[in-house]
Amino acid sequence: MISTLPLADTTLRYSVTTPAAIDRAVPILLLHPWFGCRAFWDPVADDLGARCYAVDWYSLSHGAWTDWASPEGLARAAIALVDHLDLDSVDVVGNSVGGIVAQLLAARSPERVRRLVLVGTGASLGGPPTAFGELVSAWIAGTQDRGVLAARLVDALVATPPDEPQRDDYVRAVLDADPGFVSAVLTAARGLDLRPELQQITAPTLVIRGEHDSARTPEHVATLIAGLPDASAVEMSGCGHSPMIEQPATFATLVRRHLAA
Repeated sequence: MISTLPLADTTLRYSVTTPAAIDRAVPILLLHPWFGCRAFWDPVADDLGARCYAVDWYSLSHGAWTDWASPEGLARAAIALVDHLDLDSVDVVGNSVGGIVAQLLAARSPERVRRLVLVGTGASLGGPPTAFGELVSAWIAGTQDRGVLAARLVDALVATPPDEPQRDDYVRAVLDADPGFVSAVLTAARGLDLRPELQQITAPTLVIRGEHDSARTPEHVATLIAGLPDASAVEMSGCGHSPMIEQPATFATLVRRHLAA
């Protein structure tokens, strides 16, 4: 089910999934990666054992988006959704830029985040250039056809391409967003360094990285583990940046086990 939350000058879309088997009262907030989309969570939402709310970040771009176009702006939208749903706390699962937003939520509103899962992300986006990062730079610069770039960026999120209709849906979701909004969020994310804030995150945290992630390196994982007070890490073999769409059963098992501990 797709629902909407009116915000100042724009609207936030989100989906609600209520599994047949619910074993935890605390709901899950699912935060998708940039160049991924809300539908990236569809393969796993039914198997996570709790009601899931999957945010569509791109929906913010269909209004006056300037105040929302940063990880901090996305975090404010996420808190507005949690407030709107009248939830005392949530478990948060965030991939890539969604993982950056998840860190902001857990560091700056620790009473609202019970447990945390960070997927293919880092506390800062520094370090040697990656293949994915070069594609992102081309998108921000606007020097290449963004229709072609969107497809290449979606492909770069996984080690094994999804089937063609699914891939086309993912690419359309990216191209439906205002490219200026997409670029502004990416630019702001690149300038953000959350390493000084990691100690403020009290939620037990699971860090997941795909073996073939072309965007985030083992060094990004090591930095998170060193800085977080209560964290563990797992690498999913054979996967790329967004393992939930490549190995959904394994991903759901890892997340469910962590959230239930």
